[in-house]
Amino acid sequence: MKIVSHVMKKQIFRAMIIGGFVGLLGVAIFLGVLQASTQLPLKKNGSEVANNQSQTETIPTAGETTNTSNASMFYASQAGVYSNYESASSFVAEYPALKESAIVQVDDKFYVWTSMVTEESQLQFLQDPATFKKAFSVSGESCKEPTLAEIPTALADKNAAKLNFKENGKDSTLPEDWQSIGAAASTISNDINIIRLHVFAHYQSKNTCLQVKF
Repeated sequence: MKIVSHVMKKQIFRAMIIGGFVGLLGVAIFLGVLQASTQLPLKKNGSEVANNQSQTETIPTAGETTNTSNASMFYASQAGVYSNYESASSFVAEYPALKESAIVQVDDKFYVWTSMVTEESQLQFLQDPATFKKAFSVSGESCKEPTLAEIPTALADKNAAKLNFKENGKDSTLPEDWQSIGAAASTISNDINIIRLHVFAHYQSKNTCLQVKF
């Protein structure tokens, strides 16, 4: 009887161990399934957030320029800036060195410039009065007339081919009075950078669609 009782105790103990192991295994499987089921929606949501962020970064901000193909960069030698044309004119009259200068209005300011170049290295400065560099761009994107929209490109031509006003040839891509305005500007100076300035000042003063940005 003692032997039977001992064997039964061992079987009961073994059954308890197996039962406990199976129970732990079942709990582990249950927890694994539960964790997997909760991670799936998290991954899906995380992917959607990433996509939304990517889409947000590609949306242009308000006021962002999407097309700058018609904007040309220039540099001017600036002698002064005034709040009205009369003051600017009086300043020009005081200095003989400014006899070839031009007054350019941008918004509510009047700028006295002595030359307009396409490369910063081409700038030449005066001593009396002292001048300094003024960088700006000119865009004709707002011009409905194609010939006016072409002016910034013509002025920015590195070879200044379209600024050769000694020839009588007519360019249909530019305003009809392009040659006559250029010829008049050529009487002020032989310097191509001064001629460019006066041609620009003429068209910019009469066409608000030629926008200047500093």
